[in-house]
Amino acid sequence: MSNYKPSLDDATPLSPVQTGLKWSFVAPMVCLLGSIAVTWPLAWHLSSAIPLGTEPEATVPIFNLWTLWWTADRIGHGFSSYWNAPIFYPNPGTFSYSEPQTLAGLLVSPLWWLDFPPALIYNGALLLILTLNGLFAFRLLRALSQPAFTAILGSLLVVALPFVAKVLGVLPVLPLFGLLWVFDGLVRFSLTRQARHAWWASAGYIVQCLTSQQLALLSAPFVGIAALLTLWTMRRERRAVIHVMVAMLSACTLLAVLMVPILSLHRNLNFERPFALVLALSAKPSDFVTRPATAFLSIPPRESPDRDSGGLFPGLLVLILAGFGFASSLRQGAQRRWTILVGAMVISSFFFALGLHLEIGSWHPFWTLRNVVPGFDQLRSPFRFAILTQLGLCLLAAIALTRIAEWRPGTIGKLMALTVGILAFTENLAVPVPLIDIPATPRTEWTAWLKTKPATTIVAHIPFPSGQHVSQYEIEAWRLFAQIDHKKTLVNGYSGFFPPGYLRFQLDMARDFPNQVLLCMMAQNLRVNTVVIDQSWLAGHSEQIQRFDRFLQLSYRDEAVGIFHLDQPDQECPS
Repeated sequence: MSNYKPSLDDATPLSPVQTGLKWSFVAPMVCLLGSIAVTWPLAWHLSSAIPLGTEPEATVPIFNLWTLWWTADRIGHGFSSYWNAPIFYPNPGTFSYSEPQTLAGLLVSPLWWLDFPPALIYNGALLLILTLNGLFAFRLLRALSQPAFTAILGSLLVVALPFVAKVLGVLPVLPLFGLLWVFDGLVRFSLTRQARHAWWASAGYIVQCLTSQQLALLSAPFVGIAALLTLWTMRRERRAVIHVMVAMLSACTLLAVLMVPILSLHRNLNFERPFALVLALSAKPSDFVTRPATAFLSIPPRESPDRDSGGLFPGLLVLILAGFGFASSLRQGAQRRWTILVGAMVISSFFFALGLHLEIGSWHPFWTLRNVVPGFDQLRSPFRFAILTQLGLCLLAAIALTRIAEWRPGTIGKLMALTVGILAFTENLAVPVPLIDIPATPRTEWTAWLKTKPATTIVAHIPFPSGQHVSQYEIEAWRLFAQIDHKKTLVNGYSGFFPPGYLRFQLDMARDFPNQVLLCMMAQNLRVNTVVIDQSWLAGHSEQIQRFDRFLQLSYRDEAVGIFHLDQPDQECPS
């Protein structure tokens, strides 16, 4: 039996019922409205467009849309061949080359089955993620004994993170609610010692991994510290320690079963980010004093278009409030420990975001970290640690709003907190959000024709990208969009990583197709039997195609594409 007795400072957080039924409905609705506000004018285009954020091209958003579809498609097959997505054929495990977004895909999968417009499905996932970010921030702040009113304001600040505005076109780096879920469970367990809260925290980290592997990796050090802090607070309570340890080990075991095969595959493929790329995507201190390119305010200035890691300023009011909130919480008993943890996360994630720009002599601490900790060698963008910096600042700012509300009891104090909170929220708005139009259906005349072909159809879509910049892969993203309808396997593709040797093949195809070596290699080595060629490319290369009519037999033509059957060669391919 535990001898623990809650003190006044360790008061058990109120449940939604104790808080009042009104807050059970108000919190989700406010978070949803906040999500609509920070994505404006998306609400008017839910079925026809998706946000770009600060992305200059549509490659990543369309690829993320395709990713959601693939998970939904595999559900109907019992997740058979889930990791072997129909891209980069015949390479295995291709779906693991980028964020799978498994949980997000699961949640919106019924919309695919009901044949909703692709943009509406994507936007549903986006708004759900942002709403859950706010809702779990609300839960955590309530667990930290913040009044429901100021917890709501804090949740709005989390929804409006400037980093979210910056990466709004990169769906897999938006879900923070799993991390907030973990902290919520650990705080509540430290107060109540109820086993369900320990298991709740473990479930939160699993959810974080299933929604964003990258953010799960970035947040892992802070989750570990939070777990150790929880164990320290109950170090003399054997039963409580056992609950936490069993829950943690269970989560780690499940994640190991899910992730170790993928990490092993990536290790065998020698997936690793080069030093120059990681350096380019490491933040500089000056990046923290620029706003996202789409920010409503321009003081401090908006990020430069040539700085991928810019636009990390957390907001002046958020900074001021966070400092006040941190200082005022250091006298608050149990809350003090968690405030220090959040403050440590703010400072540590700031330095982590500097990545390879943090140098001590000739030593790069981040390079050492990536060589020691599994998974960090595949991290391309250290600047994304800044999302944790901004998250921590918003949580501390919510505590400051509570102090403002308490400064003048009654309506006046709440009005003051509301005014400051709304100003802080408004300061970080980045609207109007740039949008990219998405067709109401991926079906076209040629995809409908191709869909009728056998499942053994292997497609190469011409032309291939002529370079390796993300903008040059937008054409491939649209081909993945078309694949949602025709469902045929592609040797083309786009992802965070590319199969060994693929980039050389891609550039050869872009530069030299058609020639006998490439046609023969495609047919024999890649087993391609169908070549789809865009009419815009075909118009300028019809003579070259005609020279190889013994290989390429026209099967279909419309205004968009020509589709050719590729015959197997009668002899070995020339080298």
